[in-house]
Amino acid sequence: MKNVTRSLVVLFISLFAWMVFSPAANSALAPAEVQYQYDPIPQASDDRDADASGGVTSEKGTSSQFPLLLIGGIVLILLVFGTVAILERRRRKDTDGSFPRPTIPLALLGAILIGAMAFGASGTTAAPKPKAPPGFLNIAPQEGVSVEDTIRMASGGISVIRVPVSWDIVQADGPDSFDWGLYDSAFRAGAANGISILPVLYGTPRWMARKTTTLPKSKRDLDYWRKFVAAGVQRYGSKGTFWDEPVQEYLSRVPPKNWQLWNEVNFRYFASPVSAKTYGKMVNAASPIVRANDPKADVMLSGLFGRPKGPPKKAVHADKFLRQVSKYVKANKIDSIALHPYAPNTKQLKMIIKDFRKAANKSGYRKKPINVTEIGWGSGKAKNAFLKGSEGKQAKQLTSALSFLIKSRKKYKIKSAYWYSWKDTDPKGTNCSFCYTIGLFKYVRPEPGVVAPLKPKPAWKAFVKLSGGRVG
Repeated sequence: MKNVTRSLVVLFISLFAWMVFSPAANSALAPAEVQYQYDPIPQASDDRDADASGGVTSEKGTSSQFPLLLIGGIVLILLVFGTVAILERRRRKDTDGSFPRPTIPLALLGAILIGAMAFGASGTTAAPKPKAPPGFLNIAPQEGVSVEDTIRMASGGISVIRVPVSWDIVQADGPDSFDWGLYDSAFRAGAANGISILPVLYGTPRWMARKTTTLPKSKRDLDYWRKFVAAGVQRYGSKGTFWDEPVQEYLSRVPPKNWQLWNEVNFRYFASPVSAKTYGKMVNAASPIVRANDPKADVMLSGLFGRPKGPPKKAVHADKFLRQVSKYVKANKIDSIALHPYAPNTKQLKMIIKDFRKAANKSGYRKKPINVTEIGWGSGKAKNAFLKGSEGKQAKQLTSALSFLIKSRKKYKIKSAYWYSWKDTDPKGTNCSFCYTIGLFKYVRPEPGVVAPLKPKPAWKAFVKLSGGRVG
């Protein structure tokens, strides 16, 4: 009986270890009280997938399969164990009722097999990384870009750079002044390497409102908004004056394919107060202007922060805000919708994407593709939900999140994804709590007259593996 006892002990230890260390047993969500005020998703079974992709049910390989796999593994091992033991007894013609010596190595083999099954069921086994289609993975820098930057971007498979174009900067001196100098350099750097720009029009000028976050609402303010939008498209669009200037003679002509109207309009950092009705007026005013000045360009809604935390006038979840906007903006006024699904992990990212697609489907925007115009995690110390603790863990999270977006692009109609951001920023500067280390390249302190070298982090290598580009 000693052999039997040892065998059972080994089997139970294997079972206990699997239950303790498997992801299914350790999937509790961490709190996410950070500067960006993310509202965590409660853990609860619901019907998020019911209408997220036209009636498609939940994804394969969920944790509900783990107990069945474990039970099946134990039964299989016990059957093999018992069969071999009986055959061995018959061969040796044992009559004392004890199990033969092979039981111990068999039990150890069973433990190994159960552990292997648990490892495989948890989804941690190596799997082929998906390759993004051309133009799917792009970049959203948080600072200006140079030609050296766009050379590296182009080699890495990036074809679009998302650039916030501040109305407050372009028209700082009044309603009749336009200074595009800051943005000319971005368009020039991109065009030098065949990369187009996704302009994000935002930021009310201070001569029009006390805060840049105050959305244009009155007839006068909406007329100023139309004028600004028209000026931007007339400068950089397919017929834009920028492309005909002599200094641009040797540049590729790569006008924007999309114009994004505002940034995170559902959150107080960019809109105060948050108002779907006011934003709807802005979209209805700008959409015909974009199309009249560049019929080849599309109109994209603001990138909506997935789950901002705060009262209704300061923060509205992206799915709810989209439903509100649909009451004021007809589907024919826009060409695509956009989302910034910042989340602590890929599990919550999936929920945000599902909820947003479901809201779009129920709001008359079923045919409108989703552009993930910002997504990212920092590599700094894990002080909040968006910091992963190391460069290696940042790269791992990038791979997990972007792989999900690539694999799910057809299911949820995801058209593109933009990693935020290109480079880390000065740790002594002013930035959001996780933005200092969110780049694909390390921060290098600039020196006068010297082009700062690009020092890649592991996240850049991980990004390029998915984009199909080159690291160098």
